[in-house]
This record gives sequence, C-alpha cells and structure tokens, in this order.
Amino acid sequence: MKTQLVNLLLFSENRKNLLLLLAEKPRNIDEILDLLQIPRASLLPHIKKLNEESLIHQKGDVYSLSILGDILVRKARPLLDAASIFEENDNYWSYRKLDSIPFPLLKRIGDLKGSQLIEPGLDHGFDLFPELINHFTGSSKVMFLFSYFHPQIPSFSMELAKKGVQMQLILSKDSFDKFSGDFRDAGEKILKKKNASIFMHTGTPLETPALIAISENTLILGFFNKKGNFEGQYLLSFGPRALSWGIELFEYYRERAEKVCSMDFSESGPDS
Repeated sequence: MKTQLVNLLLFSENRKNLLLLLAEKPRNIDEILDLLQIPRASLLPHIKKLNEESLIHQKGDVYSLSILGDILVRKARPLLDAASIFEENDNYWSYRKLDSIPFPLLKRIGDLKGSQLIEPGLDHGFDLFPELINHFTGSSKVMFLFSYFHPQIPSFSMELAKKGVQMQLILSKDSFDKFSGDFRDAGEKILKKKNASIFMHTGTPLETPALIAISENTLILGFFNKKGNFEGQYLLSFGPRALSWGIELFEYYRERAEKVCSMDFSESGPDS
C-alpha cells in the first residue's frame, strides 16, 4: 500500500469509520450520516477524497468499497481493532502480563474489541464475580480455567455439574491442590458426572491467564499484572469474534493440560 493510502485511512477518524462502515455493506448517504453522527458538510470532503483515490464507488446516493478499498480495509482492520482495544483501556493493558497469550492469538487481540473492563466491587466482598454467576448459571455448556483459587469455585462447579451442564474445568496445579485438599468430596462428585471434566495444568500459574470463562454467549478474561498478581479486574465480552478467540485460547491450554480421573491426581503425578 502506498504511504498516501495508509495515511488516508489512519490519519482521519471520520475516513476510517466511513471505510469500516462500508466494509459491512453498501450504504446510502443518509444512513452513513446517521451512523457516523457527523454533519453532511463534514462528511462530503472525505467522500470526495476517497473517490479520488478510488477507494469507494458511488452509484446515486449509495456508496460501497472498491476492490482496492476492500483490500486496504481487510489489511488494516486487525491493526485498527488492536489499537482500539489498547486505547479503550490503556492503563489496564499496560500493566498486564500478556506472554500467557500464544502469539497467533496475540496478533488477533483486536477480536476482543468492544470488551467491557469490569472492576472489582467492594460490595461483593469475597463473593465470586457476579457476572460469572449471572451469565453462566443458566448455560448448557461452559469452559473454565482458573490459575488462582477461590473458595466458591468448587460449589459453583458442583452446582453446574449437577444441572447437567457440559463443563470443562482447567485448574493450575496450585489451584488443584487446594481444591483436592479442602474440597475433595466436591471434586470426586464432579468427576463422577459424565457431563463434567477436570484438567490440571502443571505449569506455573503465571504461564496461563488468571481466568478464562466461556459460555454459549459470554467470555470473561482475567490476566495477572506484571508483578504476578490478579487484581480482580476482568474483561467481559459478548461478541462472536471475542467468543471464538476465547475458545481458541481455552483449547490451547486444555491441549497442554492433563485430564484428572481422581482427586489423588496431583499426588500420584500425571505419569501415573
């Protein structure tokens, strides 16, 4: 791409938003004005410029991307989405430990665009995250990864398993040791359920995200900070791109975890 074309996209928020809008489908001028929420007089110079550079086509009052414009937007979109993610919550991302995300997924972190950053509330005290309870209790299929231990994880997991929810639970070794030590009966009951599986990731907790929770329509992600602490902040997403991204991340760690058949697993070791 010519530098001029890159500048044309990146150096104007209105032009960038217009091209991303037309990447979804052709639109007429009134629809564009309504969605972009800018005056007609502000939009027309951008349309003129994009027409001159052959990035858009005009047929009557309907605009669409040209082949060149479509290529430009497809190439630039991952960069724009990633920039949007980091700009929305720059303080959060600046202090997260992101090397727990495999590089292919890190390159697609823009798929999390639109995620809400949830701060821990003082009114919830030591309760498990309310979003986890609210969005997962009625699910038919869930996937969890916990690299830290919360005393409500065993009871919440047991509740879902009893309801017949298809559940996959990955625990770090430290979390599994606490689970099997203090909540052994709950763990054994979960393992007897055909709809539930427990896995143990034998690496250190910092090699994984602090939290991954996925249902049919919800993704919750938590990451350790650069000092190795989980501060209770997490990202909440509902979009299909974010859900697919989260499932790939979960499956990456499940493939590297050992399936648990007994709560004695940690004592005997995976080779046994």
